[in-house]
Amino acid sequence: MQMWALILMAYLAGAFLLRDNFSEMVFSTESGWWLSLLAFGLIGTAFAGVIRNLLGFLSEDRHRILHGAIALACIAGIEYLSAEYNRNLAPPAPETAALALTRGETSLQRSWDGHFRAIAQIEGADVGVLIDTGASLVLLRNDDAQRMGLDMESLDFSTPLTTANGKSFVAPITIDTLTIGDVTVHDLRAAVAEPGALHSSLLGMSFIQSLSEAVIQKDRMILRQ
Repeated sequence: MQMWALILMAYLAGAFLLRDNFSEMVFSTESGWWLSLLAFGLIGTAFAGVIRNLLGFLSEDRHRILHGAIALACIAGIEYLSAEYNRNLAPPAPETAALALTRGETSLQRSWDGHFRAIAQIEGADVGVLIDTGASLVLLRNDDAQRMGLDMESLDFSTPLTTANGKSFVAPITIDTLTIGDVTVHDLRAAVAEPGALHSSLLGMSFIQSLSEAVIQKDRMILRQ
């Protein structure tokens, strides 16, 4: 048996032992091409002497180059088939992958008082918020709204709203961007409370309903877009 036949067999043994999906490709009913390549390579290298006698016009050096080329062509062909096989097994189409990247998820831990709290980035400012499913919308403390850079003089505190602290008046606004972890919501209905009316800014149902899912698992709240 010639050197190139041994090299070819060593390559195949290594591929079977060390590479994922290689054995699946070999035994797949749709991968008969690799068998043809292997037969071509082994016959062309193992029976080099016979072929040389048949092609007596080849010099010994050209004979070795020919069989080296046969073995390398066989390996290259099998590598190509293996790559194609693995590419066909690859997941998601680009559209699916792109969609997955746009979907966010974040997890909140229950605080010591039993509530879920978070630091939200609202219009670029960090605001501590309390998740309140009893509130119909996002309700901001007056000082939080000032830190966000809102024009307080233009706000109209004429909309009545009943909270846990009683009835008060709020100024409706729209939040362009609110982010918690990997979850970002745009064009969110909200309001600003009068000075001293709230202990904490509230993340109410206008935020929760903009998500695809909000679930509580023991001491964790999971928010998904």
